[in-house]
Amino acid sequence: MAEKRWQQRLKGWDGPFTAPVPDSAREAVLDTQYRRFHQALPLLCLLIMANAVAMALAVMGDLPLWQQVSPPALIFLACAISLLRWRGVPIATDARVQARSLKRVAHVATASGLVAGLWAVNAFTETEIYYCMVARVFIGIGALVAATTLLSVPRAAIGAMGAAVLPILVKMALYDNLGVRAMVVMMAIVTVMQANLVLGKFRETVAMLVSQRDLARLAGTDALTGLDNRLSFMRAIEERVERGAAFSVLLADLDGFKQCNDQHGHQAGDVLLTSLGGRLRALMPDAVSIARLGGDEFALLHDAETDVDALHRRMPGIRQAIAAPVGWQGRSLSVGSSFGIASFPQDGAEAAAVLHVADTRLYADKRQRKGRRFVGPQRQIA
Repeated sequence: MAEKRWQQRLKGWDGPFTAPVPDSAREAVLDTQYRRFHQALPLLCLLIMANAVAMALAVMGDLPLWQQVSPPALIFLACAISLLRWRGVPIATDARVQARSLKRVAHVATASGLVAGLWAVNAFTETEIYYCMVARVFIGIGALVAATTLLSVPRAAIGAMGAAVLPILVKMALYDNLGVRAMVVMMAIVTVMQANLVLGKFRETVAMLVSQRDLARLAGTDALTGLDNRLSFMRAIEERVERGAAFSVLLADLDGFKQCNDQHGHQAGDVLLTSLGGRLRALMPDAVSIARLGGDEFALLHDAETDVDALHRRMPGIRQAIAAPVGWQGRSLSVGSSFGIASFPQDGAEAAAVLHVADTRLYADKRQRKGRRFVGPQRQIA
């Protein structure tokens, strides 16, 4: 239930996503948005603060003091607080914290934009005609700054830009002057174009991250069986060694696979490997990783929850499942199997040492089971 509410928040009107994001890529997209915003925040705050001060100086003397000071002071204060928080708060890595931060950014950016927009309307109304033009220029600059620096948070960028520009557009549209109304149309068109640019950039970011995820998955997948490959398996082991997390490795080698290939060809061997890979996946759903390391060698990785004794108890069932015949073009293909099990940290302090122990035990098992091999369509497993 909590997970469902979390997904709904991501999709809500004030959520960080403005385009469909695959479930498997959501945390990566959130992390990218958050880190890019965190990097752009100092520049955003400094530019907005400078723009607020410049506009205050431009309309100095034409407005009551409180109207002249209060809006830029609020904007300046919000930016200053954001800068101080940026300096004092470490980069978040939890997806929920990142999502809350991005939603808060959208709210603050929209509120700040509205303050600036209403201030510009007041300046446009109360100042001399020369300063009327100045208000629009500074609002345009502020909107451009927000849209550029908040590209990674599209709702914040569009919220700030729309809230800043909309009040002055409404005010200008009420003037019975063709030139002013033409300017309203152009400002509205530019704002919509900029919003589309922001949305398009987010879609590009999502597509890029999804492509990167797919490439990473393909790089770690065995093309024939769909299991993990050696690279992915070794990465999973090394990550656990670095963390000091206990794990067990089961290596499996097929006995008689070479004879199968020699007698029936590589196509038969491929069918056999693919079928056995599927059986391993079905038999060991609790395995962290099931990999084809190469040729006829497979490996399974289990975390500490699965102890070595439990793996030994399951080995006869795995051996029996591997030995079950695989049909191919009216023939029955069968192989035997040998196993070796090792654990971290009991059997080694490094990944290579653990695998070496498992490999040594595998070949010891193979010597003990010598003679269990593929014979042909009429199989015999001694």
